[in-house]
Amino acid sequence: PDSADMASIVQSVCREVQSLGAGHQSHDLELILRRGLGDGLLDQFNARNLLQELGKAKACKASLEVLYALRQLSLEMNTYIACAAITNCRRVSDWSQATHLLHEIAEVRVETSTVTYNAAVSACEKGEQWVQA
Repeated sequence: PDSADMASIVQSVCREVQSLGAGHQSHDLELILRRGLGDGLLDQFNARNLLQELGKAKACKASLEVLYALRQLSLEMNTYIACAAITNCRRVSDWSQATHLLHEIAEVRVETSTVTYNAAVSACEKGEQWVQA
């Protein structure tokens, strides 16, 4: 698919993820990801785009669930995916989850960037967690 088609696919998956609601099982999310981004489209680039779309919708919890589902589907996390997830935490002032993710990506040896650290610091700042920042 071209970039316009891919953007449409990612937005569709984003809407479907958001419609799950409380009480869903992790395999429901994995099924949505496989169905929506199957056929070779489930890659790091599209994963980052999906997380960014969820961030625009301020769906931090959903984006974290997607992040963990992607890992269950054996998609390797990279700097861009990690940064998108931490940025989503910043958008909703979830400093605790942002710092948790920062530590987690260090444990799995994902290369971090200034942007990743800035997003985590900004989340702490928004949550008035000056010591954590």
